[in-house]
Order: sequence, then C-alpha cells, then structure tokens
Amino acid sequence: MNHTKKALLAATALLVAGGVAFGENATNGNAPLISIGNNVAACQGPNNQGGPFLGLTKGVVNVHYNAVQKRFQVNVSVHDALPNTAYDVDVRCWVFGPQHAIGTLTTNQQGTGTFQIDLWLEKAPEMGNFYIDIAVPAQIGGPGAGGYGDTYIAGPFNLQ
Repeated sequence: MNHTKKALLAATALLVAGGVAFGENATNGNAPLISIGNNVAACQGPNNQGGPFLGLTKGVVNVHYNAVQKRFQVNVSVHDALPNTAYDVDVRCWVFGPQHAIGTLTTNQQGTGTFQIDLWLEKAPEMGNFYIDIAVPAQIGGPGAGGYGDTYIAGPFNLQ
C-alpha cells in the first residue's frame, strides 16, 4: 500500500473515531408540545407521577446536550396557540438549571411561533426527568397555577 493510501485511511479512521467520540458525548430528546389549558401546579404529568401531560398536540420540542461543547439547546415550535401573544419558555422540574424563564416565544396572528436558545452548562443536566413549557406570563390573580395562563408542556426529557 502506498503512503498516500495509508495517510487517507488513517485520516478516515481518525474522523470516524472522532465522530463516534462526539456522538457519545451528545444526547437528544424530542417530544410533542401538549396544550393543557391554564398552567397547573404539577411538576410532572399526569398528577405528578411522571410521563407526558395529556391534551392536544400543538407543536414539538427538541432538546440537545453536547458534553464536549457544554451546550444545552432547546428548540420549540407551536401552532394554534393564542395569536400575537408572548409566552415565557421555561424548564419545568429542573433543579440544577435556571429557576426562571429561559426566554420568550411570540406567536404571529395565526398563533404560530418558534423559539431556540443555547445555554452553556458546566456539567450535564443530571437531574432525571424534566419538561419544557411555554405559558402566558404570570399576572396577579392569573387563571392558572402561579398566575400563569395558557400553557403548553413537552416531555419528559432525560439527557442522562
């Protein structure tokens, strides 16, 4: 075998091994975004027993964690939500992450909207199951738990 072929084979082996190594350090999750009406107090669905919340599917949520890059990415897509409305995007049941909204998703006049964020984490989200929700921001005397209104929840996700 000539030197060029050996070099090409070595480079190919290195790329394949590198790709496997990066793949082993990345975790993905995907779940439908469920309309539950006004916000509920339950951290997990149904009735705080785990598993997905029940209701109509109104979108999708994708989550991704890359340990090498220390990047946690959330993508949300909703349809048939309230038109021209701002929704808080939150990670529900996440004890080791942000304890507040991570961003805002705003729908158009048809009630469609998308949201993406990258969060930089020093370690993997090792907390077990969590959910992503979008909800009309809390107001004093608001109709749902914590004063939040119209709510959609996806999950459970587990990136361990």
